[in-house]
Amino acid sequence: MIRFFDMLWQPIRPFEFTAPAWDQIKYRLLALKPISTVIFSTPWLRARLARRFVNERIVEVPWVLGNLPLIPARVLDVGAGESPLALMLASLGYQVTAVDLRPYPFVHPNLEVKTGDITSMKLKNTFDVIVCLSTLEHIGLPVYGSRVIEAGDEKAVKAIYRWLRPDGCLLLTVPVARKYRVNQLWRQYDIASLQRLIQLFRSAQIKIGVKNRSQQWSIVNRLPTSFTASDEIVNAVALVKARK
Repeated sequence: MIRFFDMLWQPIRPFEFTAPAWDQIKYRLLALKPISTVIFSTPWLRARLARRFVNERIVEVPWVLGNLPLIPARVLDVGAGESPLALMLASLGYQVTAVDLRPYPFVHPNLEVKTGDITSMKLKNTFDVIVCLSTLEHIGLPVYGSRVIEAGDEKAVKAIYRWLRPDGCLLLTVPVARKYRVNQLWRQYDIASLQRLIQLFRSAQIKIGVKNRSQQWSIVNRLPTSFTASDEIVNAVALVKARK
């Protein structure tokens, strides 16, 4: 029963295709006339609706695409269930394995789907690159149907390290703040805790994607002095490229 309600009220992101029930109802109502007519004929309301879909994916997805090796390469997408990224990469010609607790709803000749917990999963293959897009912060916490796993994020990173071939690359994105913060749904990492998490890797580059008060996202080397973290939305993400 708990997992059922988690599925209904889970936190949402752009690109998700498993939005909670209330969100589905809300957007069906917004599509009805005259509601839709009023919204799309009123610039202020239309802008408010458009902003609903602008968040960290604006920098995360292009950053991942810009750091992938040449086709063909073997790619593992960890936490693929909320994103079409695995399908995108398979469509481009990469050999993709998608892993998530829930089944992945798309099929493609270049796409293999594995369903289960990555902290205990066994994979036969190694990968040229592993993508973990806004997933690690949830692993081991009671969200998205997951069981509680102590230090679930650390165990996940160790599994990812094993699955990478020598000189393979991890492309990781997680929420970032000045101090490490955790609640029932997600973690926000500071740079020190993030560096400890990826200490197995021989080298790592960390950039920050940050949103300003005008809803504009940009990639910088460190958090601005004016940055304030939020427990409700992601307004800064670490973009980590780590080499095994």
